[in-house]
Amino acid sequence: MKKLTATAMSVVMAATFAPAVMQTAPVVAASNAVQTLAGGAVAMAYVSTALNRMDNSPEGQKESLARAKQQTGYLEDNAAQERVQRIMKTLEATPSVKRSYVVYANPSEEFNAFATIGRVMSVNKGALDTLDDDQLAYVMAHEIAHGEHKDIINGVKKQVGLSTAVGIAAGGGESAAILSNLAGNYLQNQVFTMGQEKAADELGFKIISESPYNVGGSAGAMAVLRNKYGDHYREGLSQVIAPNNHPKTSDRVNNNISRMYTYSGNHVNVSNGTVYVNGDNIYTPANSGRYSGEERAYYMAGKLARLYHDNQVGQGSASYSGGTVTVSGQSIVTTPDSDVALQVATNLNNAFAKPAGKAVTAKKPVKVKADKKNDVKKAEVKQKNIKQKDLKQKSVKQKDTTRDDSRRGSIDR
Repeated sequence: MKKLTATAMSVVMAATFAPAVMQTAPVVAASNAVQTLAGGAVAMAYVSTALNRMDNSPEGQKESLARAKQQTGYLEDNAAQERVQRIMKTLEATPSVKRSYVVYANPSEEFNAFATIGRVMSVNKGALDTLDDDQLAYVMAHEIAHGEHKDIINGVKKQVGLSTAVGIAAGGGESAAILSNLAGNYLQNQVFTMGQEKAADELGFKIISESPYNVGGSAGAMAVLRNKYGDHYREGLSQVIAPNNHPKTSDRVNNNISRMYTYSGNHVNVSNGTVYVNGDNIYTPANSGRYSGEERAYYMAGKLARLYHDNQVGQGSASYSGGTVTVSGQSIVTTPDSDVALQVATNLNNAFAKPAGKAVTAKKPVKVKADKKNDVKKAEVKQKNIKQKDLKQKSVKQKDTTRDDSRRGSIDR
């Protein structure tokens, strides 16, 4: 507060030492306005510095953690707490994460995870029960991305008005309590912009790609979220009544498929639950255990994408043993039997011999000019040839009764 007073006084003195002839009523009014603006600017700077200290210091993190636990509760489940701690440590070890975070699981049955000021994250029991580790890692990476972009601290600052800032700056010993209340209120009314959400999705995928987790878990997590809540989802403790600020969940699924495709060097893609490599239809997994066929397609594609990214795919590198297909020694997917596995391995080896394929795998229909019979006939023949060619490439759809593997992080899925 001494700095605030000194600054304000300097403005007053500057006006006082002006020539007496200039000390007219308009000049006095102007000096008062300048004084008010200067005082407000100093107050806002004071608040910004204090909030930065809360967000960056170990003490601020400790206080924020205690405040968050008080608001959400703490899940008394050692396995759950160890799970989120393990995933957090793995994500923090990636090059894209520059800051340190603390995480805990809370007992809410709703699907959610959130980050707040002080680099504190909490994951609801509902999310832990719904997602496997690869999917949960992406959700947590998304929240870390908000912290890396400092979306939370900047959001708190935006909620501080000028009059509030002046009050905080003049509050003396009560300033810390006021700031703590501000941070607590933001936790319950956290709203990110659409641009911030898209940027967090982008960085979240990058973090996952730098970790040991399957990059297919990114699209998988959003698919689970879409299937559970529909195309819109509101994040935060009280977002049920807040304006929707996320991209459509189906768009988030597709965006993560696109990111996986780019990550693979434009080799691996997923469309309508089918895995494509270099434009070839490879396999359409079916539901198995806790996983939908769509999720299994993302995991299969994720493994292939990483192999391509790491230059571990070569001609003839796909093989099978029983119903399991492997590439360069790594299990890619488990099929119902050896016949299906042979077909999938053959499809992969044929595709590996080709250059990178197009992102859009579906064939466009031939346009027919109805007023020209010859063109119609030619187009029909061409269309028939395309369909026959596709049928030759098409893999056997899985109609399996594979083992029910409900263990989280199952390698084959």
